[in-house]
Amino acid sequence: MKKNAHIVLMWVAVLLVAICPAAYAHNIWLNPSNQFPEVGTTVDIGIGWGHKFPANRVDEELKEGRVEAIQAMDPDGIAVDLSKVSTGLYRLKIDKPGAYLVTARIKPGFFTKTPKGREWGNKTTVANAIKCTNYHIQGKTILIAGGSDKNLTQTAGQPLEIVPLTDFKQMKPGDTLSIKLLFDGNPLPDAKIRATYAGFEAADTASRKNTAKGHKGHGHSHFPVETVTDNQGQADLKLEKAGYWMIVLSHRCPYSDPAVCDEFMHNVAFTFEVK
Repeated sequence: MKKNAHIVLMWVAVLLVAICPAAYAHNIWLNPSNQFPEVGTTVDIGIGWGHKFPANRVDEELKEGRVEAIQAMDPDGIAVDLSKVSTGLYRLKIDKPGAYLVTARIKPGFFTKTPKGREWGNKTTVANAIKCTNYHIQGKTILIAGGSDKNLTQTAGQPLEIVPLTDFKQMKPGDTLSIKLLFDGNPLPDAKIRATYAGFEAADTASRKNTAKGHKGHGHSHFPVETVTDNQGQADLKLEKAGYWMIVLSHRCPYSDPAVCDEFMHNVAFTFEVK
């Protein structure tokens, strides 16, 4: 990826949206035990971590201390606490109808490419640095409680955020989910979106027909659906299968101080269920 490290970041809100391409690496995602709970119930929120979204919705072991925060916002926009059960499992009490936004993030950090391979740290601590990346990895899910989609489209304030515009509780296989992407609160145009469902296999060629017109696959067998956002940061995804889905996006931009690092990398994953 070609970047100009000296780009003045005062123009981030406009310029970086246009020049930052997508790339894919690790993701964190959220696995609720019930995407559509009734008021008065408690939902388990599992945390997935890794490169792909397999049938059991777990890829790699999540080590203690890797998650920096997990948060929830109720249908009135009020922050609510989750109780920790274990490293990869939390619980959320549902006490009102509407959309609950749940987000989680990994502790950010730096890795740097060198002639000897990748090392942890930035250009001030790693010798013979070739390229440094400052990574920020987050996940999001939404619980639609009590049959109400109140505040479904509210934002959680993530730097890179996927916002559904369609009530996915009403969706059936073959329906289209509309989403909007925001970067630093602004619509993100021309961003590559990829989606997969739990249990997808490369041999499932029927799902490959969901690839958006004009945007062919690039060898990522666990992403059967691909598209890009329009000038308003919006995109439509036709979802042929019932089950648990994950939408992923990665966005790279020049780092604020090129003497320290070369680029930011924001990865985000949004999980939901289609009945």
